[in-house]
Amino acid sequence: MVEETQPPLPTIPVPAALAKLEGRRERALRSGPRLSSVVLAAALGTGVTAVTTSPLLALAPGALTAGLAWWRWGRPAQLRRSTRREHQLWAAACAESLQRFEDDVRVWEHELGEQERIGKSRATSVAPWVPVAPSTKERVDLYGGSATGWRATLLAMGSSLMSAGARLTVVDLTQDGVAEPLRRMAESFGAPIRTTTVPDEQRALNLLADLSAEEIGVVVAESLYGADSGKDDSRDVDATLVQHLAECLTDGPVTFGRLHLALQVALRQLGPDDRRELSRPEYSAITDFLSEAARRTAEPRLFRLAAGVKRLAGSGGSEPVDSWTDEGISLRLMQMSDREPQLTAALLRQVIFQVVACHVQRGELTGNGERVVLIAGADGIPRADLERFDGLCRRNNLRLVLLFSHLRDDAVDLLGGGDAVVFMRLGNAKEAEQAATFIGRQHRLVASQFTYSRGTSTSVGTSDNTTRGNSSSTAESAGVQSSDSRQTTFGLLFSRRHRSGSKSTGEQYSVSTTGGTSWSESVSTSTQQGTNESTSVGHQRTYEYAVEPTVLQGLSPTAFIMVDPRDPASPRLGDCDPRLGRE
Repeated sequence: MVEETQPPLPTIPVPAALAKLEGRRERALRSGPRLSSVVLAAALGTGVTAVTTSPLLALAPGALTAGLAWWRWGRPAQLRRSTRREHQLWAAACAESLQRFEDDVRVWEHELGEQERIGKSRATSVAPWVPVAPSTKERVDLYGGSATGWRATLLAMGSSLMSAGARLTVVDLTQDGVAEPLRRMAESFGAPIRTTTVPDEQRALNLLADLSAEEIGVVVAESLYGADSGKDDSRDVDATLVQHLAECLTDGPVTFGRLHLALQVALRQLGPDDRRELSRPEYSAITDFLSEAARRTAEPRLFRLAAGVKRLAGSGGSEPVDSWTDEGISLRLMQMSDREPQLTAALLRQVIFQVVACHVQRGELTGNGERVVLIAGADGIPRADLERFDGLCRRNNLRLVLLFSHLRDDAVDLLGGGDAVVFMRLGNAKEAEQAATFIGRQHRLVASQFTYSRGTSTSVGTSDNTTRGNSSSTAESAGVQSSDSRQTTFGLLFSRRHRSGSKSTGEQYSVSTTGGTSWSESVSTSTQQGTNESTSVGHQRTYEYAVEPTVLQGLSPTAFIMVDPRDPASPRLGDCDPRLGRE
């Protein structure tokens, strides 16, 4: 692969000299009114000296007056001419720098085109593999495979979806950490992720946080029902009992530990002095919840609930789980710890699934782009719950992906209920027989080509703006005011007019001068670069696959067969081995 060259960046000369000249000119203009007064006074002094003493003695103050006059009017004009000339030089340097940048860009684009041409020539020299993706946007079911194959599948599928802007929620119920490669990849690229491990050794998480009493009742009852092979059909009674007990816990968060204490109080196993985390009002509300006759009737059911909740109480705490409403999260991972025993793990799987279902039903999985929910290890979830969850996802415009380790029990009933179906290695002969029958044995698939694509796009934008402005205004006003009053006196023999009263004379003169200079410069540069590489790797197979049970039993860990009713070329044979893109 040809080494990539970095795009050139523009360089704009710094107008340091221009800014210095402009500062000097502004200071000269500000000192102008004061210098005018000094020049006027020096001129008067020179005239008085020439008249009263001698013209020779007036030469020194005359020279001083001339120098001050030049500093007042000549120097600003000279600075203005120097500033204009320096600006022209700076603009010419900017134009020259921009021309060099354009030349560098043309050279870089030429080199980049040569690299792409070499990459394409290499890609066409081998047979490429065609990218495979299901046509559906609603639900995909995957059956079979191992932890290794699932890690490769999640890495290939998740990275493709996230690079396209999708928001991915992965619920890993396998205890095998199948989403770890995808999480590490997203973390290495700086994608915003949220990871929750249940139970977490670092945080005592409370899965029931932010759930209503009704939702807590449903979660607990459905979880115990899903984990119990007896499958008691009166789940609504259990849900009602748990809901009322959760409503009594008003002085703190509802946790599995506090809920277990409430069940013990309802069974009369704890006295007022043994209530521990329960407050006295909560204890009283629980004891008054059931009458003695009702308690005796519900006692077997309360014992069953207390036994199940006790197992969950040891795996939880009071700290809430991260918010589900953050729209900026690209990958949200909720996984089970591998240190939980089998009985507790079976209950936790049901609880995690039911909690996720509550958040989906609330419509909290929001964000721009496509939103995908992936359940890894869906074998232990009852078929009715998976079908209900499928309906919730469709109503909330969520794409659902279900991963089943085996094709048996409820998974057989769900086969074909979604849209596209993917089969990985199925070692069990009966499961392979059912998958082959679903695919159709008349198909013959040829594995012949892989593809790994990469392209490069770069955009560079540069803009600079310089603004200069000068403003000056002068206003003068002069006026003379006078007033005179006369008075006429009328007497008995004669009358005469004579001056009396007052006479006033005034003179006004004012001069105002304003000036201002503005200068601004802005330079902005933006560079965007994205890379997609197109490299083909040929893994030519020289034999064909017939869709027989033995073929499904002998698939490589990362190979799969995809059946998509909307794809005219279905079924397809593919491989998601991440090493194919690195060779």
